[in-house]
Amino acid sequence: MSNTKRTSGGHLVTIERRLNTIFQTLQYDMSQLANDPVLRTSISKSQENPLTASDWEAHKSKVRFAFEKFTYFHNLVRNVHFVRDDQQVISLRQEDSWEELQQLPKLQQEPWGSGDSQISLFSRTDEKANPNSLFFSQRVEGKSGELSGSLFVEIKLDELASWVNNSPIAKYNNLLVLMQSGKILVHPDKLMVGKHVSAASEFRNLSKHLTVAEEKKVFAVNIHNENVYAYHQFSPTSGMTYVEWLPDQDIANRLGRMKFVLWCTICLVVIFSGYVAHRIARWISKPISTLVDATDALVKGDFSIRVPIEGMREITFLEKKFNIMASQIQSLIDREREYSQKGLDQIVRSFYLAVEMKDPYTAGHTERVTQYALIIYDQMPDKEQLGFTRDDLRYAGLMHDIGKVAIPDQVLLKTGKLTYEEYEFMKRHPSIGADIVEQIESLAHVSPGVRHHHERWDGNGYPHQLKGEDIPLIGRILAVADTFDAMTSTRSYRNAMSGKEAYEEILRCKGTQFDPAIVAIFQKAYLSGAIQVLQPTENSDSIVNEKAAT
Repeated sequence: MSNTKRTSGGHLVTIERRLNTIFQTLQYDMSQLANDPVLRTSISKSQENPLTASDWEAHKSKVRFAFEKFTYFHNLVRNVHFVRDDQQVISLRQEDSWEELQQLPKLQQEPWGSGDSQISLFSRTDEKANPNSLFFSQRVEGKSGELSGSLFVEIKLDELASWVNNSPIAKYNNLLVLMQSGKILVHPDKLMVGKHVSAASEFRNLSKHLTVAEEKKVFAVNIHNENVYAYHQFSPTSGMTYVEWLPDQDIANRLGRMKFVLWCTICLVVIFSGYVAHRIARWISKPISTLVDATDALVKGDFSIRVPIEGMREITFLEKKFNIMASQIQSLIDREREYSQKGLDQIVRSFYLAVEMKDPYTAGHTERVTQYALIIYDQMPDKEQLGFTRDDLRYAGLMHDIGKVAIPDQVLLKTGKLTYEEYEFMKRHPSIGADIVEQIESLAHVSPGVRHHHERWDGNGYPHQLKGEDIPLIGRILAVADTFDAMTSTRSYRNAMSGKEAYEEILRCKGTQFDPAIVAIFQKAYLSGAIQVLQPTENSDSIVNEKAAT
């Protein structure tokens, strides 16, 4: 039963993490929107200080423009409303249920999480409420600290539910996600999204199991006149309840296929055992024992094993065939390993070339950063190299900027200074890149280097503001290598520094931006001549290999 729980619940944890990321991002971006000067401007529309119609319309246009910028990167947002302190409402898209408000709408809190990490969501409960919506709410203060109004961001629950149900990480279609209040966040029937769970047809059969105070539970139940096996998981972190069910007929079909495979395996084992017993009975001799021992070694993976050619003619023939087979298997495995390595290199190369084709100003940047990082690695004490291999660092270096493929061209290729919103979006590329790398099974273990190569030693980096040795070592190495190449490379908005100037800047930032120990190794490598400012290579098909840093 415990194995079933681990198997069923693993992807639900991933779904919750993705939902949490979406909600935290929206909450953070909304707090930034609430600080927009346009919303914080105290502008009266009262009779004592009346505005002309054109002034009021100009003000509303500015507010809506700020809303449009906010929704540019948020597809789940249905509408944005600003209810001013004088009860005037400005919405991104006009809605009668908001334009006619005489006071703030009635809201019911839908908490997500607890403590300092709690995210407050709200459902509107008055007669004009849309059950298929959730709201983020934010107080907006004027420049002098007085209340300027309240900001409401409306989320489309049907879009959110469709994203979860259609996501590759959703294991089955029959998934029910409930908020603490009983509001349905995800349901196989999209018409049920946003309603209270008591309205669901399967609630009567599931309710007695959902009330049991158990974090994880598997049980059998009848839903829609069909026997199913359901998995119930309660998240103490978010307070969400997850229920996933699978018809027992599907399980029976899978077990039937497993039984067939099992019977075939048993038959093959019996046949093979009979053959071996017959041969041993006919030729009980040393050559047979040697051959059996060699076969065991071959099964365990020792493909270099060979047997001496001795014994009866039939035995020597079998021995020769065994040696030929072992030699062919060894050659095949060696070749497959070589192909696998080349294939992995090709995948990595395709990813980082995609970034460089998207952003020509970073051409060659990936390979140079990787070379600098490998040079630093080669200078490290042996005991510090035990945390990861040289190949791990090489792949992390080649993939460290892959997340930029998701950055819009108007942000990535902008020649002038980025706006605050554009810079905040650019700061997401390490997390996006790490999520991509995690999807490649053979590279997932190097994703911390991709995710944390912009963290700072003093904790002021991104995306997670890790500090000191909490930053993975592979990320600390890439931070120094990435910064050194960035400073010594020409960009559209500045000229490149000399190697000496960049070297001195790295030393200056020791203990604030960079790990002092890594900077000390970098200093040693630079003074010895091992690190020099590299120029872009003419051969764009090259990939950093084991000899690149020697």
